[in-house]
Amino acid sequence: MSKYWLTSEGEIKVSSELFAAVDIGTTNVKVALFDQEGNKSFDFQQRCAQSPRNAAHEIEPDRWWKAVVQAFHTMDEELRKRIVTVCVTGQGPTIVLVDKNGKTLGKAITWLDKRGYQNISSIIQRGVDEQVATVLCNLLAIKDTIKEAYLIQPSDYIILKLTGMIVNATFPFEGYLPWNQNVLSGFGLDKTFFIPEMVEAGTIIGKINKTASKTLKISDDVQIVAGSPDFAMALIGTGVLEDEMLCDRGGTSQGLTLCSKQRLPCKGLMTTPFFIADHWKISAVMTTTGKAYEWFSQNIARARLVGLSQLIAVKRPTRVIFLPHLNGERSPYWNKDLKGVFFGLSLKDDWRSLLVSVIEGVGYAMKHIIGIMESCGYSIKSIRATGGQAMNELWNQIKADVLGREIEIPQVFDSELLGCAIISISALTGENFVDLSKRIVKISKVFFPLKSRHNEYEKLFEVYEKLHERNMDLFGKL
Repeated sequence: MSKYWLTSEGEIKVSSELFAAVDIGTTNVKVALFDQEGNKSFDFQQRCAQSPRNAAHEIEPDRWWKAVVQAFHTMDEELRKRIVTVCVTGQGPTIVLVDKNGKTLGKAITWLDKRGYQNISSIIQRGVDEQVATVLCNLLAIKDTIKEAYLIQPSDYIILKLTGMIVNATFPFEGYLPWNQNVLSGFGLDKTFFIPEMVEAGTIIGKINKTASKTLKISDDVQIVAGSPDFAMALIGTGVLEDEMLCDRGGTSQGLTLCSKQRLPCKGLMTTPFFIADHWKISAVMTTTGKAYEWFSQNIARARLVGLSQLIAVKRPTRVIFLPHLNGERSPYWNKDLKGVFFGLSLKDDWRSLLVSVIEGVGYAMKHIIGIMESCGYSIKSIRATGGQAMNELWNQIKADVLGREIEIPQVFDSELLGCAIISISALTGENFVDLSKRIVKISKVFFPLKSRHNEYEKLFEVYEKLHERNMDLFGKL
């Protein structure tokens, strides 16, 4: 069905164009179609996660492509005919190695991989960004097994399948690629690993190639638009594009990103340029927050999905403190030895109360990060949540209660996909993506903290912090 829309010049136009967005997540591959106004007309999700093997955590890249192909084959033919662009985003930092002809060299190494992490402290001490340091650990661990390889990420791999081009699609600022030439050279890796041409997010890379258009059953006139890593697309898709706004992106891992006009030193967090002039991006990434919920649901509760109705009656706070570090931890510790902990168990606790305590533990971890930001001098005026966690009303309410802050929920939960659609619309219409985001992104619900609960959580948070302080030396001994 055609849509009327107003251009930046005030001209009324009619369009039936659809913008395809692809998100290569750690657990799921997602594909959606959006129209000019950001309305979703198709939604697809397929699980593509693999279990870790000791320190290694790898996945065959072709699994992502097969899921994307299945998504397009699932679409109604009339929808496929209306697609004018495809934009891809994805998880990271995940390493996909390809040769000069685009052939993959083994499995992709995901950000959960811990090979070489015994070197992370010494690498960070040399002034390397914490996130880049994690990738260096992996590259140093495998360099003797590789002759020559180009470094790309999951979204770049899908772009390679769509266009035949080896590129790094992202914003051209520090903190958006998990590698750079200076770091590779400084660690003697520049003769083994090569960085391909960078294509700025929002740029039209070119038309889809004949093979891919035939495989996906879409027109060979479809344009491929460069995306950026998922955290950046989520900022656009949630409208977190102003000073003192914070994006809480909850999936397998947890990403907290603050947009600020200030640049202040903040130990344990990552401060890099925002993609908006004169703004900075203060970021924290926690490794296994959503993964902890999934782990408990499947392995302890023995349920694939636990319904809200099964947890709503649990008394909160549970008074069981959970440390959500099931695979080491990134922000703010950058410590591979941290472990998960349930503290305060009693005979009255069952799987329901423990699962709620997992959610509370994620809230405490968020509160810790936000406290660090504020102690460094940053201010936070609003928090917008997105991702799978934002779909769970209990989770949203617990976050509000633990933090003592309002939690805003955008209308579209999959903000990475909406962000891709927004920059694709921008690429075709010329309208600034910031203006588009402000117009398209809408808040559907706000969760308010319950004061009495928040006061209790404040006291329990002190226990959460002390558990780390008093046991830090013991984690390594395990």
